[in-house]
Amino acid sequence: MADQGTTRYVATYTHDDRAWIVQFHGPDIATFGRTLPSAKRYARSALAVYLEVDDLKAAGVEVVDSIRLPTEISDEIHRLIDQRSKVEALRGEVAAATRRATADLRRMGLSTRDVGEILGISGARVAQIDRESGRSE
Repeated sequence: MADQGTTRYVATYTHDDRAWIVQFHGPDIATFGRTLPSAKRYARSALAVYLEVDDLKAAGVEVVDSIRLPTEISDEIHRLIDQRSKVEALRGEVAAATRRATADLRRMGLSTRDVGEILGISGARVAQIDRESGRSE
């Protein structure tokens, strides 16, 4: 989100089979780069030159990158990003459940190796969970 003192410029990127073409529509600036990272770098440099500033961030300028891809690819990428988000949430849930199960099994008096064997994790990971929870062996 832009601060009150921040000016936002949208850089639109399209690929033409050889390079990424970058276009700002206000101001009317265009540049290109062979790779997306270089196109982003060149776009920011061109905008800084146009605005006559050395540092866009210090000048209160935010560049919003809008990458244009064919619809079918764009849709697939959005699905992938959604799936990654779900995986990250699930990863957090699994980690929390593993910590709880480890603590429960350790309170039963089971050894580090036994807990690891039951949970399908290494004894070293059990010991790490113990350290993180403040439990010492």
